[in-house]
Amino acid sequence: MSDDGRAGANADPKSIVERFGASVDITGPDPDADGFFFVKRPAAVDHDAFVTGLLGVIGATDRLVVHHRSGFAIVRVSHGLAGRLRAFSWIDTVGAVQFDPTQFAAVTGAPVE
Repeated sequence: MSDDGRAGANADPKSIVERFGASVDITGPDPDADGFFFVKRPAAVDHDAFVTGLLGVIGATDRLVVHHRSGFAIVRVSHGLAGRLRAFSWIDTVGAVQFDPTQFAAVTGAPVE
C-alpha cells in the first residue's frame, strides 16, 4: 500500500472487482474445438525436421494443410493442442487464422474439410 492507504499495482484483482461491483468473465474457445493455425519455425530450425516434428505432434497428415520451405505451416488442430505447440523450442509462433476452406481448396487443389 502507498502512504495514503491506496493499493498500488499489486492490488488484489478480486478486491478491485468487489469495490467496483464489476464482473469478470474470461472465456476462450473450447479447447477440444478444431481450428486452423499458422505455425512458424525459427530460422535456425531445418524445415524438414520442423515438418516431421509437427506431423508427430498433430498425429495425422491430413491435419497438415500446407507448409512452405520459407518456414511455416498451416495446421488444423484443436485449440488446446495449438496452445501446447508453443512449448516446443522448434516452434517460434502459433496463431489462429481464418480463411475460406472452399476457396483455398479451389485455388490449391488441397482438400480441406
